[in-house]
Amino acid sequence: MVQRERTILSGVGILGVLYSLRTNHRTEVRSMDQLIPSFAALVGPFRDCFHPQVFQTFQTLLAGWIVCVGPRTISEVWQATGLAAKRHHDTAYAVFHSAAWEWDDLGIILATLILTHLVPGGVVWVAIDDTLCHKRGAKVAFGGIFLDAVLSSKRHKTLRFGLNWVVMGIAVPVPMRPDRYFCLPVLWRLYRKKGQPGHKPRPQSAAELARRLAEANPDRTFWLVGDSAYINAVTLRNRPANLQVIGPLHWKAALYGLAEPPRQGQRGRRRKKGDRLPTPKAMIEDTVNYPAELLEMAFPKVTRELRIQVIRDVLWYRGSKTAPVAVVLVRDPLGQWRDEALVATDPTASAAFVILGYCRRWSVELAFYDSKQHLGLHDPRVWSEKSVERAHPMAWFVGSLTIVWYCLKGHEGSHVEKDRRWYKDKVTPTFTDMLGALRLQMWESKVYGESGEESPSPECIRMLLHTLSAVA
Repeated sequence: MVQRERTILSGVGILGVLYSLRTNHRTEVRSMDQLIPSFAALVGPFRDCFHPQVFQTFQTLLAGWIVCVGPRTISEVWQATGLAAKRHHDTAYAVFHSAAWEWDDLGIILATLILTHLVPGGVVWVAIDDTLCHKRGAKVAFGGIFLDAVLSSKRHKTLRFGLNWVVMGIAVPVPMRPDRYFCLPVLWRLYRKKGQPGHKPRPQSAAELARRLAEANPDRTFWLVGDSAYINAVTLRNRPANLQVIGPLHWKAALYGLAEPPRQGQRGRRRKKGDRLPTPKAMIEDTVNYPAELLEMAFPKVTRELRIQVIRDVLWYRGSKTAPVAVVLVRDPLGQWRDEALVATDPTASAAFVILGYCRRWSVELAFYDSKQHLGLHDPRVWSEKSVERAHPMAWFVGSLTIVWYCLKGHEGSHVEKDRRWYKDKVTPTFTDMLGALRLQMWESKVYGESGEESPSPECIRMLLHTLSAVA
C-alpha cells in the first residue's frame, strides 16, 4: 500500500475514500482533517499570508501533493485530496492563478521555522544555484531554451525548453544523518530572458534573495555558498553586515595587495589597491612565497590529507573592490581530487571552515533531484504567468516542510517497510524515507483515526483494494 508505484488513482482519491468509509464518517471533508496534527502545526504559521478560504484550500492542496502517487498535475493533486466529487477543480487552479498571496512571504516564515527548530544558534549555511524545470508549449509564460546541466557534459551541451529557476536553500544538519547536510529551499526566483519584462541576471536575483533572508534575520550570521556563476561583484558588494560568501575563484583572477597608507605630505588621490599579486594558478605552484601545509580534513564520509595554502588580506578588486578577502588554495597530494581555489569574504576564516563550508553547496543539487524525482517539479500543466510562478515551487515548499516535520515529530512515528534485502548498505533516513513516513502516517490517521485505535470497516478495506487496483 505504501510503495511508490505509478498507479493512477480514480474516483475521489485515496484520502477521500479512506475518510468517507471510516466508521465514524462525517458528512463533509474539511482541509484541516487531511493534515495530521503534527504537520498541521507547521502549516499553521502561514495562515496570515492567505485569505481564510484560500488558506483552507492551500492546506488541502498540500495534503494532496504529499499523497499523490501519479504525476502532480493540479487535477491529479485535487483528485488525491478527495474533494474532486464535491468541488470543481477550478477551486484548486484559482489558488495559483488569481488568489492574493506571495511565495516570498511564505519563504521568510519557512526560513524562520527552520532557523528556530533546526539551526537555533551558530552560523547559518545558505546554498544557491539555478535549475531547469522541463516544460512544453509555446504559450508557457517565461519559457525558453536553456542549458540542461543534468544531461550535458564538458564535450556535449544539451539544450531543452523549460523554466529556469534560481533557488536558495538553507543547508541544515539532520540529527539522524550526521554524514550529510539537507538543503531546504526557502526562496526562489523565475528567470526571465532578455527582452521579457522584469529581466534580471541570475546573480542579481541570487543576491536579492540572500539579502532578503539576511535582512529578515539581522541577529544571525549567514554564509552563502555557490558555484562560480554566483561568486562575482553582484553577490559580494553591498551585502548586509551579517552575510558572508564562499565560492570558487577563477584561476586567472587579478589579485592585489592592500594599499599602503599615504605618506606624510603626499599629494593626489590615495591608492585603492596595492601591488599586483600572482594569479591563483601561479600561487598554488609557488610554495616558497606562499607556504603550504598539510591538513587532515575530516569530511562526512572520508578523511583526507590535503595541501593547503591560505593567503589573507588580499584584494580581489573586480569582485569585492577594497574589501579584503581570504584565498584558500587546495591540492590533493594523491592527485585524486582536482585543485580548488576558493575565496571567502571574511579574511579571518580558517582553511577548514572555508573548505568544509563550500562542500555544503552540493546539498542544493540533491534538493533539486528530490523535487524532480519525488515531488513532481516538472508536472503542473499550467501556462499563465501567475500559475507558472506559483505551481511549480510547491515541490520545494512541500519538500522543505517534510524534512522539518520529520526532524521534529515524524521520526517518532510509523515508517514504510520495504522488502529490499539486496539493499544492505543503504544509509537512512533518505528524503524518500521521510516523505514515505509522512504519507504513511497521514493514511494511518484516515484509516484508524487520530487515536490510531479505530477499526476500519470491511467496506473500507474492499473499496481501498479496488481504488489501489484501478488502472485509470
